[in-house]
Amino acid sequence: MMTFRFVSVLVLAGLLSATRGMGQCSLSIPSNVKAKNQTSCSVDVSWKAVSGSSYYKVRHRISGSGTWTYSPEIYTTAYTVSGLAANVSYEFAVASHCSDGTTAGYSASVIKATKKCTAPSNVTIGNITSSSALIQWTALCGSSQFTLQHRPLGSSAWTKVKNITTASYTLGGLNPGTSYEVRLQTDCGSVNSGWTSIVSFTTATSALPGRNIILYVLDDARYDAFTVNGGPSWFSTPAITSLATEGVNFKLSIPTTSQCSPSRASLYTGVYAHIHGVEKNGDAMNAGVPLVQQILKDHGYHTGFVGKYGQYLGDPQGFNWWATSDGNVFEDASYRINGKDTIISGHISDVYQQLALDFLNSVPSGKRFALFFFTRVPHEPTTPRPADAALYTGEVLPFPSNFSFYTNNYPSFYTSGIWSADSAAARDKILKTFQSLAGAEANVAALLDWLNGKGLKDSTLFMLTSDNGYLLGEHKLKEKILALEESIRVPLFVRYPKWFAPGTVVSQSITANIDLPLTMLELAGIPNIYGMQGLSLKSQATGTETRTKFFYQTGWDPYYAKLRALRTLSDIFIRSYCKTTCEEFYDLTTDPRQNSNQIFNPAYATLIAQRKVTLDSLRAVFGDYTPSKKTCSLVTSGSRSSWQATEPDADLTIYPLPASDLLNISCFQGWKEGTVVRITDVQGRMMAEIHSLTGEQHVTVDVSAWPSGMYVLACSRPQGWARYRMFTVER
Repeated sequence: MMTFRFVSVLVLAGLLSATRGMGQCSLSIPSNVKAKNQTSCSVDVSWKAVSGSSYYKVRHRISGSGTWTYSPEIYTTAYTVSGLAANVSYEFAVASHCSDGTTAGYSASVIKATKKCTAPSNVTIGNITSSSALIQWTALCGSSQFTLQHRPLGSSAWTKVKNITTASYTLGGLNPGTSYEVRLQTDCGSVNSGWTSIVSFTTATSALPGRNIILYVLDDARYDAFTVNGGPSWFSTPAITSLATEGVNFKLSIPTTSQCSPSRASLYTGVYAHIHGVEKNGDAMNAGVPLVQQILKDHGYHTGFVGKYGQYLGDPQGFNWWATSDGNVFEDASYRINGKDTIISGHISDVYQQLALDFLNSVPSGKRFALFFFTRVPHEPTTPRPADAALYTGEVLPFPSNFSFYTNNYPSFYTSGIWSADSAAARDKILKTFQSLAGAEANVAALLDWLNGKGLKDSTLFMLTSDNGYLLGEHKLKEKILALEESIRVPLFVRYPKWFAPGTVVSQSITANIDLPLTMLELAGIPNIYGMQGLSLKSQATGTETRTKFFYQTGWDPYYAKLRALRTLSDIFIRSYCKTTCEEFYDLTTDPRQNSNQIFNPAYATLIAQRKVTLDSLRAVFGDYTPSKKTCSLVTSGSRSSWQATEPDADLTIYPLPASDLLNISCFQGWKEGTVVRITDVQGRMMAEIHSLTGEQHVTVDVSAWPSGMYVLACSRPQGWARYRMFTVER
């Protein structure tokens, strides 16, 4: 073996010598070789042209190592060597080649070290408005974190923005008609690159027209308080009503959690409570969840907040200007305005109104604004303004026709919410609710008057809603949280003529509080790169998007179990997390007041089974967790035997899971004539429908063209039995 290797080396040496001797052209070795413009991953090599050369090659290696890496054929006198390691010294050499591939050899090596970290290149400025500008750049050498500095021209103080993880950033909060300077550097862990050259730009002298925002949120106000939603005809609210009649009335609007702080946190973040962390009153918001008001502020909006921010959520975040009041005090309350405490005399409806106008009048000229006005009315202790305390005393009040507690098939913890008030006390509470809402009407009228006076009414998106609904004696229950209609339904009236024709009514899509922040981004022209989970109100009003199945959740409560519910356009399925099975199903077409739980009714068994699967599908889509269980149960004398017959079992098998190309399905231990398989996505859209033939044992469905996600498979027999499975398609 050793002899063979020795002979091979001699032969190879002879071949190389013969090749050099047979060259057909004589070339000089390239001179004036230079290595420059190094980054942390590349070096530019250049050299003087060699007369008669057909092409060149560049080789490189880590200084002192024995292994060279060679370039492809080069037909110019410059070449960028890429793919290098940062902060490493390299040798570079160049050879000229004849057309037959012969060469006189490589030049002497030049040595150049790569940089530790490389600054971005190609910094450009675009989308310049009076208050914002889009900064874009090219990231080099796989860089993924950057720092940006900006300052007004002539200023010596830089404003720094750190931890940018994209190759673009929108500077907001700029002054109209002002010149700015910008520069960037790359962050490479323990070291940073140098700064790029300064790039300058000048903001526009005035803002683009319109696209202002007012979000007015009531506290514990029901959807059916207002005449446009079936409220009493004597309750006159021309300003609030005009938002619906001159815009759109979303008839089915539900918060993701019907409680003060969770709902408000969803209005700020556009995500469910298990994402932002405020699952109940008293929870703090998870750090790092994007806030829509901060996003708007970063994109040039002047943002303001007035009212109730949320229990234990601290001072309002993401606002240029803010004012809150302490607790549910309605007269002569303590206020905190931009971090300073004060006491202001008067009812909060009047004080909040003046504070809101103070903010609007403070908006810098040419700036778009976003005002969040979160009143405390009609929250307990329900206290109207003194001027409204005598209103409606002679009117016939809407009183619950079901002012009595459930007698059967109800969760045991419902007894914790029983209202001890008699009918007279209930009527007094209802009366004060309407009287308090008169203060909200005055607020909305004042805001519309201000917009009219500034010529901004038609260019402002004005949204009115409530954080949650409120039970006012239905089933002898009080307050919210529970997945009952009076608790979860809220008003949603939106006026913006550029999007919504006057008198638009949307009743075939279930809107949610998480839709509002997403709609604000759409109005501002900001893409949803923040993980918001809602749907656009604009698209729901036009019918291009609909939500016909809505996932509702609640968190821990000292009295109630955690809930998960599926609300459709026609019914609601509710699962309470008790240590024994505790479920409710209401057919809202025949029982809109949810007086009779149909969970054991065999006529609904197939539909209930489907609703269960859909609920679990939506929980998976939104990343929900499995809640802990409380000691509670369903108070009932009914039998569950008919329900058990529809539970998923081994009669339905599907494989492989997850599916990617073909899905195999077997129903009922072998198919029978008349068996039907239907597959829908979690929104209820039909993906496939297969009818069996006698003797078939299974069927295969091609899912290769379906989008990745969750799907629901239903297999039914002519007798009415059904089986359901949820499965995933993954690419």
